[in-house]
Order: sequence, then structure tokens, then C-alpha cells
Amino acid sequence: MTSKAITADAYREAVCEIIGDLRRAHGLADRQLATRIGCSASTVRNARNRLTSLDPALLLRIEQEFGPGAIDPVLALGNARAVPLPQANHAANPLLALVAALHRIVEAQARESEGGRQITRGELRQILPSLREGRSALDSLIARAGDC
Repeated sequence: MTSKAITADAYREAVCEIIGDLRRAHGLADRQLATRIGCSASTVRNARNRLTSLDPALLLRIEQEFGPGAIDPVLALGNARAVPLPQANHAANPLLALVAALHRIVEAQARESEGGRQITRGELRQILPSLREGRSALDSLIARAGDC
């Protein structure tokens, strides 16, 4: 995967993508998003319109508020993505979260689903919480293996 050059314009474009994704996924207006991350609506609007750079502290607040992966478009500039820290709730039985995520993928690829065998962006948005739970469970297993 080839990444974009890390420039102020590329950063602003990635932040714009994050804001757009969050607004669509959660049905938020600029003011509502601003309230959730602790800034003004004009800060969100200016970042959405690529007029200014978003402060890194606000970017981290987005990740904190909306979960691991919320700021992946910015992290992708450095060929990285957010990975959730292992969670205690997966320590006993991570298999349930993995099976649930796999089940949602299978449902999204069913012939009678919205996109048929091809998963659409809309379907992905709907199953994203399950996918993140499955990823978190897998990350917990990997972390446990590292402790051995």
C-alpha cells in the first residue's frame, strides 16, 4: 500500500475524512461533534473545510470518544492504524467476539444482502462495532501470547 506524502494538506484531508465519517456514521452536526470532543463548532467546521489543522489533542479526543480506528485516516499517512489495547472482557472467552464478527461478515456477503457477495460501505458501517470487537478480542489473544 502506497501512502500519501505527509504534508499539511494531506493531514488536513485526512482530518476532513475523519470528520465526514464520524458525522455520517453517528448523524452528528458540527456542533454536536464539537461538544463530544470538547471544542467549538467553528473548529470542527474549519477542519472539515480544510481551512486549518486540527490540534493533535483533539484528534486523540476523537479516538478516545469514538474508539480505536476513528483516526485511522491520519495514522494511515504513516502507514499505521490504531489497534485497541487488550481488554479484560476478552480474556476469558475471546472466541465469542470473533465468531460474532465473522457471523456479521457472512450475513453481509449473503446473496440477499444489500450488496450481494460484495460488502457495501453501508453494510460495513453497520457491522463496524462487531468488527472492532472481534479485532479487540484477537489483539487480546496476541497480547496474551506475547506474555508467555
